[in-house]
Amino acid sequence: AFLLYPANPWPHKTHERLFEAFARVRRARPELRLILTGTGLKQLGRMPEGVRSLGRVPREELVRLYRTAAALVFPSLYEGFGQPPLEAMASGTPVAVSRAGSLPEVCGDAALYFEPTSVDEIAEAIVAVLERPDHLVARGLERASRFTWEATARRHDEVYRALAAA
Repeated sequence: AFLLYPANPWPHKTHERLFEAFARVRRARPELRLILTGTGLKQLGRMPEGVRSLGRVPREELVRLYRTAAALVFPSLYEGFGQPPLEAMASGTPVAVSRAGSLPEVCGDAALYFEPTSVDEIAEAIVAVLERPDHLVARGLERASRFTWEATARRHDEVYRALAAA
């Protein structure tokens, strides 16, 4: 089983905190792995035990990873939207995510949330999502289905109409 974190190693992505939380969880689950994707991951240095960096992967490979991951863990301190959690939910993968930025608005009730500055909360969310993924999978699929291009266009149209009327 593996966790997935597709993110470039920018400071607000908090890879180091995730590594700490992962190490704690791995004490009880030594078979668990963490797979990272993204550009620039070499700057993180030597990967901790159980962590594998794939670098940038083709879209087809990322889709495969989403579909086969035990969970997506997303400890970002800030997101303008949060595409990876939405892609994971659409793939039927349970999500444990930071309650920062736009992530609660995107994920709604379809994810387990944690405080991204707390290693303990990240570790607890990882354990929880691994122990009871089924309800998150169903909620995630339903939640992701709301994010269509048609719905996006309709919402933009509503905003433009409201601005024009103001």
